[in-house]
Amino acid sequence: MTKPCPITSTDLPSADRLPKPQLDIINYYVEAGMDYEPWSRNYNMHFGYYRWGLNPFKLEAMLEQMNQEVLQRLQLNTEHKNHLIDLGCGVGSCARYCVENLTNTHVTGISIVPHQVEQAKARSANSRQRQQLDFQLMDYRRQRVPSNHFDGAYAIESSCYDKGKSKLAFLTEAYRTLKPSARLVVADGFTKTKQASGLFRYCYRKVCDGWALEDFANIDDFVAAMQDLGFEDIVVEDAAWRVAPSIGFVPWISMKYFFNKIFRKTGDKRIQWGHFLAPMYGIILGLHRKRYSYYLVSAKK
Repeated sequence: MTKPCPITSTDLPSADRLPKPQLDIINYYVEAGMDYEPWSRNYNMHFGYYRWGLNPFKLEAMLEQMNQEVLQRLQLNTEHKNHLIDLGCGVGSCARYCVENLTNTHVTGISIVPHQVEQAKARSANSRQRQQLDFQLMDYRRQRVPSNHFDGAYAIESSCYDKGKSKLAFLTEAYRTLKPSARLVVADGFTKTKQASGLFRYCYRKVCDGWALEDFANIDDFVAAMQDLGFEDIVVEDAAWRVAPSIGFVPWISMKYFFNKIFRKTGDKRIQWGHFLAPMYGIILGLHRKRYSYYLVSAKK
């Protein structure tokens, strides 16, 4: 197995030199990141995946299933040792799930949010597989990692934080750092059209602003960028109906957040309101099936 690279916090500039979009992301997750607990006791900060046989009234099981679906699409040979990278690891939930369920696997999780990296390390400290986990402060668009290094890479609802409709910087670095024949798997929301107007445009901007995004990727631009970079065996799966049961939990969880957080006097109310409203507008966004959907995209270098 390729040894994990030592990466230090000096890989990111100081806060006063960060561009505003990055500061907005950091501030959002510092303010609202740990408020995902009502959504997931394990802090799975993404939507779930429903498969036949799962109980659609058990949210955590569907969230864990999303982790499983992503890992399956990496097509790893666990008879050999694998080193994976979690591109936008949050507080490390999927990385922990990975090492707990896959043998011969080491995961490096990266995030630009210092608080997330600290939490990921703290929450993994007592794990029996803690030696197989490594969390680092790093921008996935500028990885200080040798080329052809990782046996697999994944991003669950984090590629959207790159700028642009194709997420070219994200894809370029993922391609560079993957070994030949290694796979990238992305689970995220994507637009399906270049034009937006009326209610869709209004809800789209509210979701982006609330979650500190510049834009979601456009699925056609994203796939075209993958092809231009040299990715092969690109598989695009529309998973909208698979994630729908977990989206059904949004109104209830959002109301719990509203009464537990919004009325408190502490914290940034602008960010808190955005965090509360974004998933509600997101439900309306998701109903525009011709313009927006949730995809699992996988490809081989």
